[in-house]
Amino acid sequence: MYSSVELFSVALVKMAAEEDESCHQKISDTLHTLGCHHPEAVLKGCHDYLSQRTMVTVPQGVVILESMTKIIKDTIDQISTALAQKVISLATLWMTTLTGTQTDSQEAACNLLVAMSFRFINEVVQLTMENFKQGHLPHVYMVKTLSKMSTQNVYGMVPFLKSIMETMIPVLIGVKEDELKSLFASAMGSFSKSILNYLGNKEKVPDPTVTRKTFSTEINIVYSLLFKLWLEKEHSELNIPTVEALGYVSSLLPKDRLEEELPKLIRGLLSLSKKHGGYYSITECLRRVLEIATEMKCFNLKAQVDNVLNNLHQQICLSVDFINQLAMKNHIEILRCFTVLTPVYADALVDFLSTKLENADQQARVGTLSVLRHLISSVSSHLERKKAQIVAAVKPVLLDKGSNQEKKIIAQVICAMAQQGYLEPEGGKVMVEFLIRQCAAPIHSGCLVSSDQHPDQVTDEDVVTVCETVMFMITNTMKMEDILWPFLLECVTMSQYTKALTTICNCLTQLGKRKLQAGNESFSLPYKEETNLPKAQALLARLLIMSCCPYQGGGRGAAALRLLQVLSFNIHPAAVTGWGEELPSLTDHLLGNSEESLSQQEWEKKLLLLLSRTLNHIDDEEWTGKLSDEMCKQIHTNHHCSQEKGFLYKSLGTVLHHVPSKNIKQELHQMLLNVQHSESAEREGAAAAIGFCAMTHFDDTLSILGEFANSNSSKNTNNFFNILRDKPDVDLDKVRSTLVLCYGNMALYSSEELVLSRIESHILPAVVNQFITRVQGIKAESKDLTLKLSLIKTVTLIARSLQSIHQRVPFNFSGKRQLLIYMQELLEAEPPELLLSPVRQLAMSACMCLVQLHTDSNQDNISQLIQTCLASTFNLVPSELDKANDTNNNTKEVSTLYKKTMTALQELLKQILLQDLSPEGLQAIFKQVEEWIMSTKDYERERAMDTTLKLLKCYLETLDVKNAVPLNNMGTLIGRLMPRCVDPSPSIGQLAMDSLYIIMSIQFSYEGTNLNQHKEQLDVLKAVREDFVSTDSSVLFQTCSQITEVISNCLPHDQLGNLLFAVFKGLTDQHPNCSSAAAVLLKTIIKRRGSELRDQVSEILNLLRVQLQSVPSDAVRFSVLRSIAILTLHNTPTVVSCLLTFPVPLDEYVSDIWRTLAEETECSMNTVRELLNILNKQLPAGERKTYPITENLNQYSTLESLAAVCALYEMITTPETRETLIKLFPQLFSTLLIHHSSSINVRLPKVFVPHHESKQRDFSAEPQSLSSRDVCVNCVEMLMELLNMSNNKQVVHFMVESGGWNQMMDLRKSHRGVILLAKAMVRYASPSLTGIVVQLSALILTVEECQKVTVAAFFGELLKSPLALQLQLTDTLMNRLLRCLFNSSSVVQFLCVRGLSNVTTGAPHRIEKYSRPVLCAMTSLMETRENDNELLMFEVLLCLSKHLDQLRPNTIRPFVLKIISGIQPFFEAKCEKVRAEAFSVLGSLAKCGCRDPRTYFYRQIHSHLVCLLLHLGGNSKEVSRSCNSTLGLVIPLIVSAETSSEIEKHLGEITLNYTECLRDISKQLIKDFPDRVHSYVTDCISFFNNPQVQIRANAIALSAFFLQSPEECSKPAQRVRWWKKYKY
Repeated sequence: MYSSVELFSVALVKMAAEEDESCHQKISDTLHTLGCHHPEAVLKGCHDYLSQRTMVTVPQGVVILESMTKIIKDTIDQISTALAQKVISLATLWMTTLTGTQTDSQEAACNLLVAMSFRFINEVVQLTMENFKQGHLPHVYMVKTLSKMSTQNVYGMVPFLKSIMETMIPVLIGVKEDELKSLFASAMGSFSKSILNYLGNKEKVPDPTVTRKTFSTEINIVYSLLFKLWLEKEHSELNIPTVEALGYVSSLLPKDRLEEELPKLIRGLLSLSKKHGGYYSITECLRRVLEIATEMKCFNLKAQVDNVLNNLHQQICLSVDFINQLAMKNHIEILRCFTVLTPVYADALVDFLSTKLENADQQARVGTLSVLRHLISSVSSHLERKKAQIVAAVKPVLLDKGSNQEKKIIAQVICAMAQQGYLEPEGGKVMVEFLIRQCAAPIHSGCLVSSDQHPDQVTDEDVVTVCETVMFMITNTMKMEDILWPFLLECVTMSQYTKALTTICNCLTQLGKRKLQAGNESFSLPYKEETNLPKAQALLARLLIMSCCPYQGGGRGAAALRLLQVLSFNIHPAAVTGWGEELPSLTDHLLGNSEESLSQQEWEKKLLLLLSRTLNHIDDEEWTGKLSDEMCKQIHTNHHCSQEKGFLYKSLGTVLHHVPSKNIKQELHQMLLNVQHSESAEREGAAAAIGFCAMTHFDDTLSILGEFANSNSSKNTNNFFNILRDKPDVDLDKVRSTLVLCYGNMALYSSEELVLSRIESHILPAVVNQFITRVQGIKAESKDLTLKLSLIKTVTLIARSLQSIHQRVPFNFSGKRQLLIYMQELLEAEPPELLLSPVRQLAMSACMCLVQLHTDSNQDNISQLIQTCLASTFNLVPSELDKANDTNNNTKEVSTLYKKTMTALQELLKQILLQDLSPEGLQAIFKQVEEWIMSTKDYERERAMDTTLKLLKCYLETLDVKNAVPLNNMGTLIGRLMPRCVDPSPSIGQLAMDSLYIIMSIQFSYEGTNLNQHKEQLDVLKAVREDFVSTDSSVLFQTCSQITEVISNCLPHDQLGNLLFAVFKGLTDQHPNCSSAAAVLLKTIIKRRGSELRDQVSEILNLLRVQLQSVPSDAVRFSVLRSIAILTLHNTPTVVSCLLTFPVPLDEYVSDIWRTLAEETECSMNTVRELLNILNKQLPAGERKTYPITENLNQYSTLESLAAVCALYEMITTPETRETLIKLFPQLFSTLLIHHSSSINVRLPKVFVPHHESKQRDFSAEPQSLSSRDVCVNCVEMLMELLNMSNNKQVVHFMVESGGWNQMMDLRKSHRGVILLAKAMVRYASPSLTGIVVQLSALILTVEECQKVTVAAFFGELLKSPLALQLQLTDTLMNRLLRCLFNSSSVVQFLCVRGLSNVTTGAPHRIEKYSRPVLCAMTSLMETRENDNELLMFEVLLCLSKHLDQLRPNTIRPFVLKIISGIQPFFEAKCEKVRAEAFSVLGSLAKCGCRDPRTYFYRQIHSHLVCLLLHLGGNSKEVSRSCNSTLGLVIPLIVSAETSSEIEKHLGEITLNYTECLRDISKQLIKDFPDRVHSYVTDCISFFNNPQVQIRANAIALSAFFLQSPEECSKPAQRVRWWKKYKY
């Protein structure tokens, strides 16, 4: 039965059949872990699986066998013997039965047997040896197993090796194949190695009886077989395992056999070495042979030594492939061979090597030196007697100019010799000097070779590194201390060893510290014994100058300073204390920096300060004078770089400053003669030295400079400065540069009194004269860059000097303006787009220093300076900077120069700001920067924004709120900067955002509040800063909105206008995002603060109208228009009034504004109401106020009313205004109807914008021409659109079909069109009539005559319809028409009368109600002087007629008298219609008559009876008919029924026989009223003068008929009198 562990193990084993290697590893680890806890069960499961399953794959078997091996190694003590036997048998089976290339499983089985041998060695060996059958070769892996067991289990296997070898040797003889020979040779080598290890640890061996003799027989046989048969007699390829085995086997040979075989063996190995070019295995074998031979003191070895040495030397001289590990091992084995021979043959070996050193072949010397180095280091004790000989042999090699490889090995030999005490003082100095010489040797770039490609090639740098290392090593060797100290001090001042100075100083420092720690009295320099030692001043000068460039030469600055500290007592006892504190600090400063981070200028200042303090401590003018002499000596050395030379001059100036009594002219002469004027560092150093000297030798220094200047201007001057002119490499411009700098440093360092007394009389003129020379009497500025830079720096130094003086002694520097002009000229002379020099940076720095001088300065000059600096800097093109980088191959340098230039500009602007730290001062600078912020070039905008941010930060940091004036230009700044937050360049956007943050902080500071109180607003600005990097338009819009909310909340009221006016410019930004941001800000400010802008509306709208022309984006334009709409919501009357001042006809931009106002309901409602109010209040027509219907009007319209009509046209024709139009339909209809009448035949104003011409100067849009008819057409179109949008399209259709619109646009027919419109409104738009009547009723009494015409016509037509009565409008209409009758034009009266007459049709049942006012009005009109207006009178009479026809007699009777009196004049009117209608009115009054002769009407009938009869026969048929009708009504009232009947017969005839009718009527009248015949005749006579012939004839005929009366004939006298009255 299987246990669960076994089953689990088998399951894991089965899984190993998969080919995944990672799976195999996991299975193996799991089996191992499980096997460590249950070894028996797991091993048994694995054994059974491998034994029973014949289909186990090789990879699966390997996994199982390896797992078993791991388990056995960890748990071998827990395994039973029975299981061990099974496992051993299984492993043997897997190892021997498999054939072919399945070596993995055989190797695994082999390792399993080896692991089992550590406890079951007997079983393993027994089973293995069974494979060695006589006459058969054993299995290969059986031999490998024995070999592995012998090396891994030495103590277990050695006792079995004798029997194993005995069994194996007979087999060896029969081996023929090279592969098997290698296998068996390797096994024999392993056996021999195991025996040697066993014998070398006798204290640990289990069987101490085992000795060399135990194996002598077998070893002899094996040796003979390997050496004599397999190596010497067979000519096969080199059998490496055989050679390797031979080395171990020969070590076990007995001494006598070794003596015998030694010569043959050595010769054989040397022969193999020559044949195969040196092989590690051969050399190792040789080394083992030499070791055993020297150990056994074989006599025959001596005879072979020379041969061996020559052979080994040849091999050691060969170049070594350091990448090849075998070659390296072979090289090491060769050296070990020399080491083995040295204890026995030292003399011969040293002689041999000394001879080889004399060889001229370089490679031979290198090999020899390698051997020497190795022997001195490893077996020095055996060469003790040969030290002198070795040193003597090496010395000549030092003098040869060998290769780098040779120099390197020599240095290593010297190191080894020094450590072993080979170097005596004399010989040692030569060796040390060689090392120093190599440390100072130049490194040639041509010698730089990649060590990866050529590891055996030594470069110059490798030599230096090795020699420096050797110097450090020998310095730490106590035996070398007396040789190095004080010899190395001599090398400090030797200029040829400058490059090795770091190494020398470090070594001396180490030696000096050891001497100080030991309290050695010899530390004091023995100047008496060592005459070559440099003096203290020379050491100080040399080390101080070498510290100038501290990182050169491997960091010689720190090394020199450390040495100075060690030598402080020897330099001067007074320097010990001060240096003990300062020098460590300087050294630490160097360690804390790097060559890139260390400021050279600051470092030199520290060193000069150290020197100055040291001289103060020493306080010995004689000692200091010697120091200046030493420094003067160093001026002539050629090993100093320009930087060190410059520092040398500064140091010399510092020293001369401390010797006030010394005549310094000679030193200054010497310095100025030796200055390389083309080197900047030397010029600067010499100038600084002049400045230092001037502090104590001002007059002498000024005199020297004067001579120097004169020598450059006059060649005939007889002084030594003319030597400069004789030098071919001297550029006089460079000399002038030095001179200019000298004057600048004099001004900087000299005393205040001397500077103030000489600055304008000596120093400044001298400086200007050097820069501006005269050529043939004409001033010419030098174009030399160096001279320009020197002038700029000198100006800077002068300004700094005067600034420091001015702080204590106020004065006015008159040369400031001149120097500023020079600086600006230099800036303008620079290439505008290229940065080729630091002129810009230095010139602006100089201007900054000059600005600090508080003198009277013109603001215009400062503005010009700012403008020049900005243009010179911001115009630099980045691509050109890149080209400069490519050209100069120095990207970092150009980039650094650009940064410095920008910094200089910003510092200058900050300084200008500090001179006037006020809002005005800030605005003055920002005004100059502003135009660059709007640039089309990204780099210019970014520079401008960065500069703005720096200025704002400066303003905030230096702000004193208590004494400051509020930031009155805050709005301008925000308005210009905010749009840049969304600049296409993210960096510009973030700069703008930071600037806004600073501006808000400044504002909050002015308000006197803590910034924490506004933390929320400031946090918003911080939070959205990164959002501007996004390119998502929605994110940008949201971010802009957040910012504008903060701005609108925090902006003071007095800044709103400034902000908006600045934002207006941003609307035309060429970048869509920026213009959109400006639009967002504009909209937000107006939305939240629009009510505060009432006083600025006019200016805002005028500017926006101009800006709309240039807005590039439709979206921005729409946003601006929406902003105007929002502004209108806040200030509707003001905005509308302002918009109405714009010229008419409206241009497209104003039209867009009106349309936008119409798009939003509330805004549209307010705007339309305001327009209506304006229209209703304005006098719509100008000069003429009468409007007769027959007059040809030529009228002027007022501008505002015309503009309002145009504005309404734009709004009404906008579809979005529908809702407003519906709500305000009555008001709109009424107003448009009224103003339509004033637009007929109206001529446009000659002046488009009276009193506003200045507003149009920036506006370029041209309005379209507009004829007078266009105004009227617009009104009609508005009415049509209004009706259409208010769902009254039928009205429009009716008017179109009936031609009403065209009639409305005709001056003479307009009232007819209005009547048609009223008729259409009654028919199709009755619900709106009430509101319209209300509006028109309020207006009719205030409007002008032409507009009253329209209202009267409209009202009159309404009264004609019964709808007016239904809508209860009749009273209102009647009232308004009655009120308009008087004090109005005849046209208005005509239409009012017609309207009053229409009421008889529209409201006949209400006639009685209006009878009195109507009758009074009509009679009044007839009584006025307008009775000559026939049309009006006709309409009045018609109106009376209609009313009288429908009124009751009682209602009429009170007015009969007035009516008759009124109509009487019209009986003889020229107009037939008037006469006819007058007679009709008389007939209408008949209902009020009676037969009572006493009544008035009765009497009036008789009075007008003749008139009626005469006109009955007139030419006018209409009058005849009217008279006929009237007679038929009145005759029955005065005659009898019979007479009446008779008359009616005549009147009723179709064709009236007028004569008969008159005869009959006259007869009846004479008959009925005989007493009235006289009056009748009189009436007839009154018509004899009538203008109508027919009437006159009728009068004669009628009078004749009356005269036939007897009564008349009886009165002749009276008749005569009548005729006399009327003469023909």
